[in-house]
Amino acid sequence: MYTLSLFLLALFSLYISVFAFFRWDASFLRNLNHAPVQALFILAFGLLLCAALVLLYRLVKGLSEKNQKRLGLILFLVLALGQLGFLMVIRPQLRYDPLKIFDMAIEMLRTHTISGTYETGYFARYTNNYPLTILTYWFLRLLQGVGVPESGFQVAVQLVNVVCILGSVWLGYLILKEVKGRTEAVFFLGVCALCPLSYVWAGYFYTANCSMPFLMGILYLGIRIRKTLSRPKANLLSLTIPFALLGLVTVFGFKLRATAAIALIALCIDGALLLWRRRAEGLAKLISRTVRTLAVPCLAFMLTAALSLGFFSAAVNTYVDFDYKNTGFPAIHWVMMSARWDGSFDQNDENYTVSFETKEEKTTADLKVLKERIKEAGSLGLVTLSGRKLLNTWVDGTDSYQAEDSYASYGKLYDCLIGNKSGLLLIYTQAFRTLQMLVIGLGALFALVALRKKKRAPRFFLVQLTLLGSMAFHLLWETNPLYSIGFTYLCLMLLAEGIAGFADALAANVSAIPASGVSVSTTAHSSSGTSRLWLAPAAGTVLLALLLVFTKKELVDTPIEAWDYAIDQYQYAGGYDGYVTSYDQSYVQTFTTDKPFNRISIRAINTVGPYNQSAFCVRLTDDQGTVVYDNDRFLSGMVTKSALYEFVLDEIVPNGRTSYTLEIWPGYIEDENSLEFLSYNTGNWDLYSGGELTVAGETQPRGDLAFAVYEYRVTTYFSLKQYLVLCVGLMALAVGVTVLSRKRLR
Repeated sequence: MYTLSLFLLALFSLYISVFAFFRWDASFLRNLNHAPVQALFILAFGLLLCAALVLLYRLVKGLSEKNQKRLGLILFLVLALGQLGFLMVIRPQLRYDPLKIFDMAIEMLRTHTISGTYETGYFARYTNNYPLTILTYWFLRLLQGVGVPESGFQVAVQLVNVVCILGSVWLGYLILKEVKGRTEAVFFLGVCALCPLSYVWAGYFYTANCSMPFLMGILYLGIRIRKTLSRPKANLLSLTIPFALLGLVTVFGFKLRATAAIALIALCIDGALLLWRRRAEGLAKLISRTVRTLAVPCLAFMLTAALSLGFFSAAVNTYVDFDYKNTGFPAIHWVMMSARWDGSFDQNDENYTVSFETKEEKTTADLKVLKERIKEAGSLGLVTLSGRKLLNTWVDGTDSYQAEDSYASYGKLYDCLIGNKSGLLLIYTQAFRTLQMLVIGLGALFALVALRKKKRAPRFFLVQLTLLGSMAFHLLWETNPLYSIGFTYLCLMLLAEGIAGFADALAANVSAIPASGVSVSTTAHSSSGTSRLWLAPAAGTVLLALLLVFTKKELVDTPIEAWDYAIDQYQYAGGYDGYVTSYDQSYVQTFTTDKPFNRISIRAINTVGPYNQSAFCVRLTDDQGTVVYDNDRFLSGMVTKSALYEFVLDEIVPNGRTSYTLEIWPGYIEDENSLEFLSYNTGNWDLYSGGELTVAGETQPRGDLAFAVYEYRVTTYFSLKQYLVLCVGLMALAVGVTVLSRKRLR
């Protein structure tokens, strides 16, 4: 089992790492957007990142225990302040599924029930989101009770999300401290502080982040239990309490996101393997002793697990008053949907499952489609499908945070982190993922070799097995880059452990060089070669310099299109009015901005197509009543299905913060020759608080059109001055890492 698990983890991780070199969005490189250039960028950044991490580890190792504690606290504060700073400066907004949960929780403050008809039946289908929705509702009710204004609710749940992330990091620190020692635990905090993913998901309040500390908690409790059992005389109470906590943590984690239970499965497998390795002592005797020792603790586990399950069951029955057992999707739905191309979400599959009324009918229908797809794919097709699913979940170093998140603050920092000029951060993030997967894969290979030679179980096998379980799970389940978020700190623990092992081996080899510097043995030859490993960051520095020279034309001289947003409210839900049927059905959206703009886009649905004969009138006025844009020839046939439609304006430069009014009304409509204008109009959460929506003369409470206001311009990715400053900064860092690496190796 050890051999198979380590082999599969190595195979999966190395496979992902190979594709990670060139499977990322390098469109900002324009004409150099080719796989070889992408791979060279990742290689250069990866070599320098690896060298920097080795230096960081050696710095930590050289500190006294007291200073290591201080550094650990500083790094943890850096993580906390970085996430809080991201929330305050960039102001990420909840979108998609996280927004639906938050929005429903706000609605429950009035209705005290989860709606089965919300957003075309979202909660009727996705029963797995009930626990987080109910917990969020209780939290908001508490905030409401102590007088927190509704405008602060989103920030409040995002702060809970930050606590979950930081809790996961701290548990990772404790796990490494238990298994490897304080040095590697503090180094892990340093790795987390350098990883961009530790910050960009600060506002993403959803099951992936909220379940993460529970997954990490299961692993930590498991390690503590194993340590207690290794003592000659394990105290019953010292076992019963962790087992009771384990039951509670497991159920809460599972209810928030089922993948948290992978850690418990890994814990059970790891425990069984430990018993099997001691079978020479007599397997029957070992099992009997284990049963006697763990009987009471296991009862405590089952009791807390049962109570927790009962707690969630009672909560769901209290707040869900429709037949969710028949409307909800069965587990086989996600397996069926994943058995195609790369395993990602497919609207047609969702519509297919929805078309059946009962749970039994849904299960039978989905199982039938699954069998057909398996048969059609064949053995080779299933192997290639597995490969694509692995890549879809794990290869993207950003976990698609740029596409998933939305933001309320736009500026230069936004551009560099998220927006038009975030390409170099993207390269760094992708290099981090590539190095991470490479180190995890090589670490599993070395553990496998050590297992074969020394017949000793890997010390970090529990974490490795949990990560393997998460990869295997998504070979069966729906895939999405977002689904790897919940395992971020598992991966970073393995990265820290792998880099630390490499640095220790490197130091051991270098220290073997004779004082005279003369190679007197094979070992000395090897050590002398090892001492020249500073050439790796040197090669990365040279390669980076060459790439910066060759990409100057694309990043400085080549014109690009840029969209500088003032407002980007593209979400829609709740306001499904159908196509406009009355000449009185006008739409009036107000907004406020102090940024220049020359484009406004809206989202509308054209069901007829290019032959739609209807037309609408559009007018934009400022707060002085001055008409700044007037269009009486907005032809519906120009709207493509539900894509954004853009109005081109003359450059408008507000004199300070200025309010504007966008009006849309029908000029000519006839039956389906019309448009449906999409809006976010659930009446619960106001996504854009800087304006309001009026439909047919009636103000929509907390409603807004799906619209955006921005300045379109043709520019270059960087000015020459910006690019020179960037190049000097990058080269200074690269040369610094190289010089320090050489000094450390001497």
